[in-house]
Amino acid sequence: MMSNWQTLKLGDVTKWSSGGTPKKTEASYWNGDIPWISASSMDGHLYTDSKLKITEEGLANGSRLAPKNSILVLVRGSILHQKMQVGITTRPVAFNQDVKCLVADEEYLDPWYLLLWFKAKERELLTIVESTGIGAGKFDTKLLSEYPIKVPPKEEREKIKKLGKALFDKSINLFQTNQTLEQMAQALFKSWFVDFDPVIDNALDAGNSIPEELQAKAEQRKAVIADGNFKSVPDDIRQLFPSEFEESELGWVPKGWLAVSIHDLVDSISDTYKLKDVNEVIFLNTGDIENGKFLHNNYSATDGLPGQAKKSISNGDILYSEIRPKNKRFAFVNFDAQDYVVSTKLMVLRARKGVNPILPYFILTQEKTVNELQHVAEHRSGTFPQITFKELKKVISILPQEQELLDYFVNHYLTPFFAKALDSMEQSEQLGKIRDTLLPKLISGEFSIPELKIEV
Repeated sequence: MMSNWQTLKLGDVTKWSSGGTPKKTEASYWNGDIPWISASSMDGHLYTDSKLKITEEGLANGSRLAPKNSILVLVRGSILHQKMQVGITTRPVAFNQDVKCLVADEEYLDPWYLLLWFKAKERELLTIVESTGIGAGKFDTKLLSEYPIKVPPKEEREKIKKLGKALFDKSINLFQTNQTLEQMAQALFKSWFVDFDPVIDNALDAGNSIPEELQAKAEQRKAVIADGNFKSVPDDIRQLFPSEFEESELGWVPKGWLAVSIHDLVDSISDTYKLKDVNEVIFLNTGDIENGKFLHNNYSATDGLPGQAKKSISNGDILYSEIRPKNKRFAFVNFDAQDYVVSTKLMVLRARKGVNPILPYFILTQEKTVNELQHVAEHRSGTFPQITFKELKKVISILPQEQELLDYFVNHYLTPFFAKALDSMEQSEQLGKIRDTLLPKLISGEFSIPELKIEV
């Protein structure tokens, strides 16, 4: 079957180029419209944008442009001890010196097939990652360029590409669905408990005065009410919102509502896991959770665990890393966790009696909260940005005393959102397992696809 496959070197079928970083102190080089790709912007496998952007002048003075449909590979970074960061550009982008740009020779393979090859070979390629001696990993690019790649005939490549791309597209759809659900929940929380839109609506209906600092918002709400959109809040729920404001230390807030700290909603738990009673456990360090996901469930022998493996966790707990909040190392425990032990660098937060744990988890994982905690972490003394449970006291929300209104928000919006998000994550994990099983076999020629029918 593989007699008509060619075995070539990766460097023989790709053209390589290196990137760079324009001077950070030269303002004219930055804040342009050219995305500048570095390790921090290489999540996923499609590279379209980044938070950092450079100008044409910056491009000409320190960086390089990767054309659309080229492959970007991170060749230096601490993440290489865990996984490869590789993806395809969907538009021309600049990139830094830790990244290599590979342009496929389409006589032998197209960009998507090359991306699938990297994904299929990830575990194998990570074995040749070297240590820099300062914690980062690096690829010897000469060794990588000489790595053998088996190239099938074009017809077989197209079938493999079609299947692999369909799996990735499905993953993107699931991710986008999750993002949409999260944005809807965040928008509603902001409307109700930050902007106080239903309270303004009620005040306008009742003819009550609106505080001066909320006048601009009130004018916007008048336009909304004129369109009838305020009825999106059911009448029985809208009646649970007050129709007046009162002044507080935090400014004007709905009458009767309180400033609630995360400390009012959760306690920090440090129950020590009795490691002497078992032979193996699932150990989670800060890098083993990310933005709601548990990245592994592998057992490890207890006698080989690091010293920070100490805390036990339970169903309903919130795990939140003390280190660099912006990395979003947090997750919600929604399973029986008796076999799990976590690092002392993960805060274990447990909801207080009468508090649905989904509410504090939602508050803690909002972008605004993460940014605030990152700011706090960066201004604490220490070797790296870090927070403790003490700093969570500064996370304040203005919430109603009436439990009925909070229960409605949690039960009708947050709970369904998390249920759907969990379902999407489970589907994504299954797709990942299928992809990780199929791609290496297809790329190696272990079996072929006689007839391909894909439904996404």
